[in-house]
Amino acid sequence: MIRIAISVEGQTEYEFCNKVLTPYFRSHNIEMTPIIVMTSKDKCGRKHKGGCININRIKNEIHKLLPNFDYVTTFYDFYGFSDRPCDDVNELETKIYELFNDKKFIPYIQKYEFETLLFSKPRVFTDYFGDNSIENKIMQDVNQYIDIECINDSPDTAPHKRLENYFPEDEKYDKVFHGEGFAYDIGLETMRANAKRFNQWIEKIVNLKLQIS
Repeated sequence: MIRIAISVEGQTEYEFCNKVLTPYFRSHNIEMTPIIVMTSKDKCGRKHKGGCININRIKNEIHKLLPNFDYVTTFYDFYGFSDRPCDDVNELETKIYELFNDKKFIPYIQKYEFETLLFSKPRVFTDYFGDNSIENKIMQDVNQYIDIECINDSPDTAPHKRLENYFPEDEKYDKVFHGEGFAYDIGLETMRANAKRFNQWIEKIVNLKLQIS
């Protein structure tokens, strides 16, 4: 079995990997272990995880993981970077790879954030809330773009911001609770069918071969 560490930026991505990605890859003889990036330590030496991502934190994290797994990949939001050296997601992946230049390392940056994937099946919001008001708003967003991974005008209209605005006042959008739950209900295959770039990453992982040294 191929052992892969997936470095993630927070609890939402961690739960998504645990509930959706890990079972799928296990069926392909791949054991994927999500690990949240350590972002800081307090005065007592306690580690704090999740939150703002930057190149130095990634560099330290990946260096620790590479010797202990067959492969290491990532699942970071493009918006999560505090010091992006560029404004193109593909170029950013290339620059991160060049920090290590190791064939065991497969960087992946979600364009533009995790919530993008929730737009792949607007119907789940109707099933959850019992009316189609949010589904209709999301469908209007989806219909404006060729690809759901392009739903992005600014940080103020990013997918998670849209969801925050669309949710009713009595139930605010919770990134961890709703994000993982909706992702599970949508299912990986639906996400793959509607998010080309995300699907390419999944295919790359599935097609990995065990390294023989």
